Amino acid sequence: MSLDLKLNAVHDLAVDGANVVLVDGAFRVRQQIKVTLMTWFGEYFLDVTFGVPYLESILVKRPNRSEIEAVLRRRINDVPSVTAVTSMRLNIDREARKLEVSFQASTDEGLVADTITLE
Repeated sequence: MSLDLKLNAVHDLAVDGANVVLVDGAFRVRQQIKVTLMTWFGEYFLDVTFGVPYLESILVKRPNRSEIEAVLRRRINDVPSVTAVTSMRLNIDREARKLEVSFQASTDEGLVADTITLE
């Protein structure tokens, strides 16, 4: 069983009194996918190969929807315990400069799904 530190709704460590909260199972995998999608490629100084290449592949002059989906699918598939991305929907709002990613993934812990808004 793998454990991870739980993040709250604003992505800070979740605490219960003076104790940090741990998370496992499908919720852990879903949280790790979210952390991966919210991290820019090269941002994490201990592993500069971690994250999504937003500047290189997504925030480009003429973004290609199928390339964006392929990049995000690869990054989700790189998360430990993920076996397959079973569905993905992208909502690109160019005016508001937002990307909403809805996904469903099969994992060793069961099916996980989430919608993440990137601004």
